[in-house]
Amino acid sequence: MSGESEYLRRPDAAGHLKVLECLRKWDPIGVFDFDANWPQDEYDGYSATIVRLLDAGISTEDLIKHLREIVEQNMGSTCNVEKTSSIARELVEFWKKWKNVEPGG
Repeated sequence: MSGESEYLRRPDAAGHLKVLECLRKWDPIGVFDFDANWPQDEYDGYSATIVRLLDAGISTEDLIKHLREIVEQNMGSTCNVEKTSSIARELVEFWKKWKNVEPGG
C-alpha cells in the first residue's frame, strides 16, 4: 500500500489542491506562525465552497469579499486585506489558466 491517495494523482484534483495550498499560505488567524506543527487541515473546510465559486467564475473582488466574510464572520477576527487580496488574485488567475479560460471570456 503506497499511502498516497489515488485522488491526489488525478489531474482534476490540481484545482482543489491549489485551493488547499493557498488557504494554508493565507492562514488568516496565524496558526502556522504560532505553531509549525499545527494540523494542516485548519482551513480545509472552506475549500469545497471556494472550488465551487472558482468553477462558477467568481471575480477576484468577489472572492476577496468571500474570504473577508470567512475571517470576520466565521473566525471573529480582522482580515489582512493585502494578504487576502493576494491569495484571491492567485487563485482566480490559477483557475483561469487551469481551466483554459481567457480573461473576459
